[in-house]
Amino acid sequence: MSSGILPILAHARAGALDHALRLFQDAGLDAIEDDPAVLSLKGRLLKDQARRAAGDVRRALYARSAEAYGAAGAIGWATYPLINAASLSLLAGEPERARALAAKVLARLDKGDDEPDTPYWREATRAEAELLLGRTHEAWLTLQGAIALAPRAWEDHAATLRQFASILAEQGADAEWLEPLRPPRTLFFAGQMGVDLADADFADRVAETLEVERVGFGFGALAAGADIVVAEALLARGAEVHLVLPGGQQAFRAGSVAPMGEAWAVRFDAVVERADTVSVVGEGRLDRLSVRLAARMAMGKAAMKARLLATEAIQLVAPDAAEAVEAGGSGWARAIWRGAGRRTISQPAARVRGPESLNPLAAPVGKAFAVLAVDAGPDAETADRLPALWAGLEVAGIASEIAPVWTGSAVLLGFETCRGAARAARVAAKALGEGRISGDMGELREAPAPGGAVLRTGQPLETAGRLLASVPPGAALVSELFAAVLASETDDPLCPCEPIGELPGRRPSEPDTPVFSLDLS
Repeated sequence: MSSGILPILAHARAGALDHALRLFQDAGLDAIEDDPAVLSLKGRLLKDQARRAAGDVRRALYARSAEAYGAAGAIGWATYPLINAASLSLLAGEPERARALAAKVLARLDKGDDEPDTPYWREATRAEAELLLGRTHEAWLTLQGAIALAPRAWEDHAATLRQFASILAEQGADAEWLEPLRPPRTLFFAGQMGVDLADADFADRVAETLEVERVGFGFGALAAGADIVVAEALLARGAEVHLVLPGGQQAFRAGSVAPMGEAWAVRFDAVVERADTVSVVGEGRLDRLSVRLAARMAMGKAAMKARLLATEAIQLVAPDAAEAVEAGGSGWARAIWRGAGRRTISQPAARVRGPESLNPLAAPVGKAFAVLAVDAGPDAETADRLPALWAGLEVAGIASEIAPVWTGSAVLLGFETCRGAARAARVAAKALGEGRISGDMGELREAPAPGGAVLRTGQPLETAGRLLASVPPGAALVSELFAAVLASETDDPLCPCEPIGELPGRRPSEPDTPVFSLDLS
């Protein structure tokens, strides 16, 4: 049975709670009462539902979740379900039951018989039980010890801190002491080119900012100048560096690094060699559109990482002379970042050469769109079901920016923003019920078609179509670029932040594409 629950758990972790619940119910797992893994999953899904509810409904869902976890804890010896039952009992308004279960957890841990969890989770569980019993100082000391056992298990730390924050809020207690224990912040960096190689003060200020802000993960491009200085500072402090290069590594190096001199090119190569990941947007063509899409992807990846780790995503900008809004200029990047309600830090740098020394960016051939592929169901029913889709979109005030395209198996729609496409996907899900939806983001081009019509072409149409074949009924899957651009636009907690799988590349030389599950509730 455990293997059957893995896809459900994957969708739940990815944030697609509605689809996870549907899979759980369709598999008949709600009726199983003797499998601790199934009961724990049931508790997890009910807990996630409770977090989205309010008032009496929330407390009732927490109570049901505590009951499921408690039943799992009664079957097996593991303390994981039992500590969840204790904490959720508190959130359900049953503090006495919470304390009784917490004492039971401590007794099991003290006996130490066949506890299956890792050393981190054993000590984090002990800390949680102490917190429920009102022994806050002991919990603080124990949690510090747990983190010391696995100092880079950031996702585990984040899960613990979310639980502790909920407990402290219910107890009406101060939660400030949790802040120093949070995982490091994530960073989106962007800045001017042509920085003075001799400006050591700028490098020192960047390093100091990263230290003060406790940055552990950096996302951005790697143009000659401020980008490279920030990336080097991240590497020097042992932080992860995740590069997103418009046009591909060779085209980007030739257009945004080499013209500024060999010294920058050498530093670029060294950072690329040490980077944790290198992603590409718009392979082979460095133009204004690929620069903007790459910046959006880096912003979104920083935001998704922060949400996954229960930490903060910040932006570090080295402003260019005119706070440029063209291409991926720092003024444009600052406006996008602040528009999502996030914090920006500016560190100006001395410039010795202006952008006129660079190869000019090519003009984009097309325009960026968020593309949805919507499978309305069996061909025989499609004609009857599509009017409900059009009506739903009209009522919601959502219109496709491109004329809908019928491929013979799906309808393709295009939107200027991923937020608009996500709204359309949720409307489509309600209108079509068991329909399937996929999405991608990127450049669409126009081509003349017979009869004076305009034909849209581009990779997003192809990717969305290929991805649709992997989508189960009633679900929506989107590409990494779609998910990242959506996260760059909004801090909506319904945005996906964890992939559930990969879409294989079209050819052996093409990398696989991470796939995210879009919540349709």
